[in-house]
Amino acid sequence: MRGLLMVLPVLATLALPRASADGGAEDSLLSLLGLRRRPRVDRSKVVVPPEMLELYRRQTGLRLGTTALPLPGRHTRAANTVRSFTHRESKADEAFPTSHRFRLSFDVAAIPGGERLQAAELRLPPSTSSTSTSTRRQRVLVHDIVRPGLRGRRAPLLRLVDVAATAAGGGVSLDVLPAVERWLRSPADNHGLLVEVVDAATGLRPSEETRVRLRRDPSSSGAGAGEPLLLTFTDDGTRPAEDLASRTRRRRREALSRKPHSRDACRRHPLYVDFADVGWNDWIVAPPGYDAYFCHGDCPFPLAQHLNSTNHAIVQTLVNSMNPNLAPKACCVPTELVAISMLYVDESDKVVLKNYNDMSVLGCGCR
Repeated sequence: MRGLLMVLPVLATLALPRASADGGAEDSLLSLLGLRRRPRVDRSKVVVPPEMLELYRRQTGLRLGTTALPLPGRHTRAANTVRSFTHRESKADEAFPTSHRFRLSFDVAAIPGGERLQAAELRLPPSTSSTSTSTRRQRVLVHDIVRPGLRGRRAPLLRLVDVAATAAGGGVSLDVLPAVERWLRSPADNHGLLVEVVDAATGLRPSEETRVRLRRDPSSSGAGAGEPLLLTFTDDGTRPAEDLASRTRRRRREALSRKPHSRDACRRHPLYVDFADVGWNDWIVAPPGYDAYFCHGDCPFPLAQHLNSTNHAIVQTLVNSMNPNLAPKACCVPTELVAISMLYVDESDKVVLKNYNDMSVLGCGCR
């Protein structure tokens, strides 16, 4: 993503009327963001799940030295992308008229083949219409439908992938990584998930009064509320590991940056990228923009310690001071960049949360 800082100046061009906008520059920036084309989205028809907004809020406010999602459990440490999928309705749903046993189908074809699946989580929302005050515990079982059944001929072939306990009317999260991995290996064998709710004590079907209503509830308040959701956590391979040496250098640079220095010396300057100005606010949900910053300033001889210079830069500056024809002065460049989180709707109308590396300048130096 270091190349992104080289194309940021063209954003002003993209803010011009579309007829004169530089399409090549826009394509280059979209490519850096991992998109093949600019998503064309009708936001009035796109529902952003509350779960995705909550995941985004967890990311904001963090100083991201890495693109990894710092989420507890589910082995998501190596993931930098979250996608949400909603149930794909079909005639097969008619075979499951009750809320204690039903099928969910998710089309995961939008996951790029080059990304590595790290975790997959099925989130079933709490009931908002149940009037039951029962505190009985219930178990929710989720099965991967390996082979669908044929009425009167054969039973379905199921594989249990996770079980979770919940109170009557409560929501639950289940680990469905094995099922999604199988779907990605063999898309034609994606027959969905079978969800069952049973009484935790007896293992029997719960009564009508204590049943967990996990299917989509039209009376739910809020966009996307009451709807089962599949979240996939993937790694696109762009996540660099931050070792101890990197963290030590960052702390040292932060301490040195507090020292006074000349206004003309190499330092970080403000640069805010407003997605509305470039016409991208229709598919980027959050943030509305971000502080990219840029580095500019003089690298005078002798190079001071607070200019965060390398030994090579010091030698080059020394040679330049003696004979400018032999070598140019050291340049003021970014020495540390950090990631930002973006929540957006992709080309397939899927809501995606992604951490992008090297998007904002944290430190400058002479190199």
